[in-house]
Amino acid sequence: MRFLKKLFQNRSVKVILAMAVALMASAQIAGAQNITLNFEKAPLKSVLNEIQKQTDYTFVYNDALIGAKNIITIKVTNETLTSVLDRILIPNGISYTILDKQIALAPSSTTSVDQTPKPSAGTRELKVTVKGSIYDTNGEKLAGVAVVDKKTNAYAISDENGNYSIDVKNVNEAELEFTLLGMETVVIPTNGRSVMNVIMTSSRLFIDEIVVTGYQNIQKEKVTGSISTVSSKALEERYNPNLLNSLEGKVAGLSTYGGKLTIRGVSSIYSETQPLIVLDGLPVETSLDDLNPYDIESINVLKDAAAAAIYGARASNGIIVINTKSAKDKGKIDVDFSSNITLYEKTNMDYGDNFYMNAAQQVKTESEYYDYYFNNNDGEVADPVGSFESSLNSGTGAISPIQYAYYKNAIGQISKEQLNILLSKYSQNNFAQEYADAVYLRKILQQYNLAIRSRADNFNSNFVINYKQDNQGVINSGYKQININYKGSYDIAKWLTATLSVNGIYDKSRTQGYDYNASFTNPWMIPAYETMYNEDGSYKKFFYWYDGNEYWDKNEVEGYYPLGTDIVAEHYNNTVTTKRQYMRYHGDLLFKIINGLTATAQFVYESNHTTSDWLATQESHAARLMRNAYTQENPDGTLTYLTPRSGGFKSATNTDGAYWTGRGQVNYANTFGKHTIAALAGIEFRETLSQGTRSLMLGYDDQLQTASTQVIDFATLALMNYSTYLGSYPANQFIYTPYIKNNMTPVIEQKHRYASGYANFTYTYDNRYNVFGSFRKDYADVYGLNVKFRGKPLWSAGFSWNINNEEFMSPVNWINVLKLRISYGVTGNIYQGATSYMTARSSGFNELTNLPYGVIESPANPNLKWEQTRTTNIGIDYSFAENRFSGSLDFYNKVGKDLFSYKTLDPSTGFSSMFMNMADMVNRGVEVSLTADWFRESSREDFGWSSSLTFAINKNKVTDIENPSTMAYQLVSTPYRVDYPTSAVWSYRFAGISDQEGEKGMTLWYIEDDNKAHSVSGKSIDILEYSGQSEPIVVASFDNRLTWKGFSLSVLMAYYGGHVMRALPEVETFGVPYSAVASYFVNAWTPDNPTNTPGIGRYASYSLGNEPRYGNNAIHSAAFLKIRNIVLGYDFPESWLDAVNIQRASLKFQIDNPRALWMGNKVKVDPETMGIRLPSTFIFGININF
Repeated sequence: MRFLKKLFQNRSVKVILAMAVALMASAQIAGAQNITLNFEKAPLKSVLNEIQKQTDYTFVYNDALIGAKNIITIKVTNETLTSVLDRILIPNGISYTILDKQIALAPSSTTSVDQTPKPSAGTRELKVTVKGSIYDTNGEKLAGVAVVDKKTNAYAISDENGNYSIDVKNVNEAELEFTLLGMETVVIPTNGRSVMNVIMTSSRLFIDEIVVTGYQNIQKEKVTGSISTVSSKALEERYNPNLLNSLEGKVAGLSTYGGKLTIRGVSSIYSETQPLIVLDGLPVETSLDDLNPYDIESINVLKDAAAAAIYGARASNGIIVINTKSAKDKGKIDVDFSSNITLYEKTNMDYGDNFYMNAAQQVKTESEYYDYYFNNNDGEVADPVGSFESSLNSGTGAISPIQYAYYKNAIGQISKEQLNILLSKYSQNNFAQEYADAVYLRKILQQYNLAIRSRADNFNSNFVINYKQDNQGVINSGYKQININYKGSYDIAKWLTATLSVNGIYDKSRTQGYDYNASFTNPWMIPAYETMYNEDGSYKKFFYWYDGNEYWDKNEVEGYYPLGTDIVAEHYNNTVTTKRQYMRYHGDLLFKIINGLTATAQFVYESNHTTSDWLATQESHAARLMRNAYTQENPDGTLTYLTPRSGGFKSATNTDGAYWTGRGQVNYANTFGKHTIAALAGIEFRETLSQGTRSLMLGYDDQLQTASTQVIDFATLALMNYSTYLGSYPANQFIYTPYIKNNMTPVIEQKHRYASGYANFTYTYDNRYNVFGSFRKDYADVYGLNVKFRGKPLWSAGFSWNINNEEFMSPVNWINVLKLRISYGVTGNIYQGATSYMTARSSGFNELTNLPYGVIESPANPNLKWEQTRTTNIGIDYSFAENRFSGSLDFYNKVGKDLFSYKTLDPSTGFSSMFMNMADMVNRGVEVSLTADWFRESSREDFGWSSSLTFAINKNKVTDIENPSTMAYQLVSTPYRVDYPTSAVWSYRFAGISDQEGEKGMTLWYIEDDNKAHSVSGKSIDILEYSGQSEPIVVASFDNRLTWKGFSLSVLMAYYGGHVMRALPEVETFGVPYSAVASYFVNAWTPDNPTNTPGIGRYASYSLGNEPRYGNNAIHSAAFLKIRNIVLGYDFPESWLDAVNIQRASLKFQIDNPRALWMGNKVKVDPETMGIRLPSTFIFGININF
């Protein structure tokens, strides 16, 4: 709670809260829109049409309600909407309900408009008043629903509480039709019932009717590009703490594999491949992780050039346009509370499941080796005792207790029987489980969300606060975040609307700090047979690389600190605390100039301040090692201390980002008969600035708040590659670089400015044919020294044909939508790692002069320009059988041009290579999406079943590049070659295990002419084979949702395939390592067991290379089919909630990441972790709406 207390003392938070309270209050008293009318004996319809022109409202009514007899005479000036409606409707026996921007008209009495013919003689009338309530699928009551008896044309409208009442002539034969704009029409026979509650589902056509691109809102019917829409309803079906996971399975062509978000594959080799995020109309620098998943109204993913080209030089990777929620119900305060608690499965610490030997297996392997080493080495080990004692006294490597026990047996200190007792004891241990019991917690993620929304005639106010807490599953760790957002929209005048959003995110986290030598956060760095505890129950200390060892006689030498690590204590002694404050201020002005002509001015400013404090206390291993490393032994035996003898160290890194975008735009849209025109043009300016500072205090005492940094000669430390500690200690590598230099290096300031001009145009003829074009020029300070390449235009063109609107399609009434789309365009991508200017940096000190020196990193290149992507897209949208089945089919071809890559230079230029526009690539693919409503529920009692399928294939290859690799290891690390994918995997060809003297048990690899050798990385690239690609080719998902009597069950499955992975490479080792040992060594090569697994112990390698890590014997299929989540929900019936004034309440139970249904590899490796499977999570959720 201290976090929240400090938070609400923050000035920015106070400002947001005060603003929200004031504006929420003002929303309740905001005045209505004013109207001026002058009609003399005019039809009511004409008056209603004029009101629609002067306001943002539309009227919904049955034609039978308004006839020629409704004649109106009225003259008013600047009068409120409600006053005018009262004057023209009430005298005519018509009531009205204002819902959102719609005004539903109905008879003023509760009885229906009766246009029923008189019954013929002999007809028995069972006249009954049918009543009920109407809901959407979220349990929200629906006002303004037209209810019509199809047998008699009797008519009624649901009131503001969603209740309706209609008189029917024959309750046994009546059929009631329920219609509302944006909802699927429902027809239900009464069958003698006098009470009927109805559930209406959102019309997919209506959901997708308006597509938000960030620059404009355009009807889906007029769209020529490839756009996928995800509604808030779809997002709310399952809980995800971040939007990245929420998008999986919702958009064909979108992949989240490996935690990397891509749309239609990668569009660059070295540049950014993440899509651009657009929030409420403007691009933002924040990430998807920062967005509140509870506050999203819709997400539109722009995939092709016709949809995305207007974003110019940042559009090649696709655009994700996100709109946040706004109040919908006018005249009331809507309060919505949600909470989700996520419990994570306990970490699986089983050695076998994690691909390691268990304790007994490791004891056996190590015992065999040390028995050979000390007792049966056949002269292969010269002086094993003396060699061991030398290693023991050097202090540079760990000594295992089994190794030490065999040594004691060899020198007669313990008997064979005592040795066997020790080995039996070690075999019973389970270090990983003891580690987990002491260090790991059950991970729990909590998230709470409160939204308060209000709407009046000319004001819309939204306040949302979200709190998230994660214990991260580790002691002395955690993460807390509070996200506060206010969004308000105000109609200042009928020609001017202002919108303001303020978003503040405040988070704090604590994690374990870095330690170059002691991997105390990794339980697999200690042998399985070790134990966390001493005989007295205290925590045992462990010795890592260059730490000495527990048997070392120098652990207590005066003037030095013992370096044993208490793993649990280290989690408290070495920590990083990070605090972050992110603010976003977003303002829009909408000017309604004349009918069809508007202008907008938009501005967003983002600031991001992060402070990261790394504290290693005096007791931490890192601080003790630093003191020892910089303790110099003088010839006379005295010691000189180059760093403080007490205290630890504290590093503070402060980074600040400031980003703004401003846009001015003119929009025109109008219809002339069968011709519709929509056009826009504007200018945009953007600036990004990132900067920061680093500081380091040595000899730091956090309690006393003191430090001794000022007494240290950093120049001496910088030039000291080795110190006298342990005879020759690599102080620069182990201490100076990771702890001092990296924490004193300046944070480089980066500032960039961009300017753009753009326009687009859409022409529609008779709602059948749409022609679209867009044009944009971008300027930036990163490129363009050569005027020729400044502002190179990016553009797109598209055409669509609404075939379903053709006259010849009238007889085909089972097809609701059939649309053909064709588009082509050029988009851009910015690579921030290159500049047209010559760049240099200061990189260190000269060892002779002790003066700093600089290095020129790259020469000037005035001809740099944007990367380009040229996309052709052909698509079909379809819907049929009363919109029960709908979807799309797309074919695309993306050609990347002028991609950044390395160009080899003549060494006489002073540079071996430079980065420039010189590579090309292509992506080709197919995308399919299909949604089916097998059974539609028209009431809570009905059974509903819907399914959705997304399927995408993407194949890419490099078509032009220069790869200077001549040796095998170079191509393995830089895999780009013409006619191969960007994620190509190149492998050494495994040739078995050697049985030759001098290299027994060592791996062999094929080289030229199918000869074999152990070390081949320096050979020609011709020895490698192409093993496949690491990015998936096929991405598919299948989602099923069942509903019945308030219960719902959803199951989402995901498939990724066509790609490979390097998994469980059987790498070689020296001797037997002091760590957990890979389980494949159980089958290690020996002369008596000649397998294809490298040897260990006696037959371990003496020359380790990277070949086994990149061998073709480690290549496996990465394909998998998984159930992502299973969600069981329940919506409480209204009758239970009325008594407590709750509109809607629901519960959810969700399971994420149950076991995979199928994996393409046989080694049981999860392709998403490259190891053990993702842990399952169990989520409990509640939502209450007041």
